[in-house]
Amino acid sequence: MIDRTKRAETIAEAHELIHGDRQRDYGVPSINFDRIATRWSQTLGHQVTAYQVAIMMADLKMARVTNGRYHHDSIVDAIGYLALASELKVGVDE
Repeated sequence: MIDRTKRAETIAEAHELIHGDRQRDYGVPSINFDRIATRWSQTLGHQVTAYQVAIMMADLKMARVTNGRYHHDSIVDAIGYLALASELKVGVDE
């Protein structure tokens, strides 16, 4: 049996993070991710976009969950980063 309640709770938790504590702590996601992209571009020596930052942050969280132990917070964070990636990508390639 699939626990759709757990699924909904996890998505709701990610929603609350990216619209609540994280936004209060780090500011508007697009502005924060643009800042990160600028710094990463300087470090790497090639252009990095805010969308790529969101994807790479989600990927970092996914790498953490592959160590064989369940990490709920990493899954929630990955969902949040991917939701922000979808927001950042709108209009970029369309």
